[in-house]
Amino acid sequence: MTHQDPKEITERPSSGFSEAEIATIDAAREILRRHARSTAALQSWGMLTDYLALNAVRERVEVFRVLLLDRKNRLIRDRIMTRGSIDHVPVYVSEVLRSALVLDASAIIMCHNHPSGDPEPSQADIDLTRKIVEACKVMEIVVHDHIIVGFGREKNAFSMRAAGMLSD
Repeated sequence: MTHQDPKEITERPSSGFSEAEIATIDAAREILRRHARSTAALQSWGMLTDYLALNAVRERVEVFRVLLLDRKNRLIRDRIMTRGSIDHVPVYVSEVLRSALVLDASAIIMCHNHPSGDPEPSQADIDLTRKIVEACKVMEIVVHDHIIVGFGREKNAFSMRAAGMLSD
């Protein structure tokens, strides 16, 4: 598994975009990043999914990221945990927990993209989420949600919390 420093918020989109489109995406990403850090990340579903979609728009493979939050649900860090293939991303529960513990996060939001465009969770997604939720309970870290974003569709997101797949 490879770890990446959280530069993902400022990474430029992949080719296929015009210079003007890249500049617009970069500006929107920066505005949402600043706003997410200064206010509660859970302030609105629209803000959260827009933020996640803007970060996923350039990805051609599955990317698993964790939003690490403080007690007031403000964003401490947006960390890419790992990158996978077009239909799979390896995730280690211990690495998710370690990131939360090192940064003193009291809550997390997990997210990954489905490059196919279909945000429906696979059985592997559901099983992984359950494992992470159980591990976080032991460490008293709240898991607010696991959101799956369909590639390139800003309003195409699946919330495991809203679907009743996360237990408190």
